[in-house]
Amino acid sequence: MDQKQIDVCYGIKDDAKALECLKNIVRADEGKCHPRLVLLTQEDCTPCETEKENHKEALKEGVIQELSIETEEGLAVAIKNEIDYFPALVLLDCDGNVIYPSELPE
Repeated sequence: MDQKQIDVCYGIKDDAKALECLKNIVRADEGKCHPRLVLLTQEDCTPCETEKENHKEALKEGVIQELSIETEEGLAVAIKNEIDYFPALVLLDCDGNVIYPSELPE
């Protein structure tokens, strides 16, 4: 994982272009501990269904992985990263930690 490349993606102002940049990192990084894009969802969540539809091609391709918080892994990721609003599209490292930019904007 190259934090500098991830920082470049996070620095892109256009959300769609920033997401495409992160998708390219996920596609290209085949290391032992590579980043993954995860869409955290929950049951009976209309916005979750909308986000799944918005990202259906990336989900189908496997670039984005859907992870329900009703599963043990999904709940663990949500708790570990203090995520309590769903859907949430996050970039995770191999230990399930959210990858943030090196410097957060003030």
